[in-house]
Amino acid sequence: MNRAKIQDYIDQREEQRTLIYHVEKIDDTHFEINGHPYELVKNYRDGFSSESLAERFSSILSKYDYIVGDWGYDQLRLKGFYDEHNPLYEPDQGVDTIEDYLFEYCNFGCAYFIIHNDDVCIPRQHNRRQRTARRRTPIIHERYRKVRQPSVRQRHNQHAERVKNGHHQKFVIHQRKKRSEVKR
Repeated sequence: MNRAKIQDYIDQREEQRTLIYHVEKIDDTHFEINGHPYELVKNYRDGFSSESLAERFSSILSKYDYIVGDWGYDQLRLKGFYDEHNPLYEPDQGVDTIEDYLFEYCNFGCAYFIIHNDDVCIPRQHNRRQRTARRRTPIIHERYRKVRQPSVRQRHNQHAERVKNGHHQKFVIHQRKKRSEVKR
């Protein structure tokens, strides 16, 4: 692929994104992105541009309480931060780390803006312990068959055998042969 073709793909993607997200200004500090309310908290060096925000915005950003947009090399970069009351809050992504982010990761003196999400959409999340426990335990697929089970007293003639099939294994229950059935 040459650079011209890559640039064409980038331009097509930006056009698609502008059709997806629409920014509507309510007043000087309040606006909506696809009906979702936001408030412009800080606009340093006129860094806020509703058209550029619509091009770069993603629905994943709706879970953050604050979104920082900074300009570097004529490109807008967006980063989300949580409020202390948000259940997804982590100290390294808290509101109090916005200044550190601006000093450490942004170009010195660059234009930036901070917007506040007035209606945070928190995604459904499973308990972290459950997710890590699922990763550690092997995946077991059980197949149930309707089999007429013998009574408990008759089950003593059964034994289980482990059968391996490549990377998978299963247990098969066999009836033990009676001594009279065994050929000598």
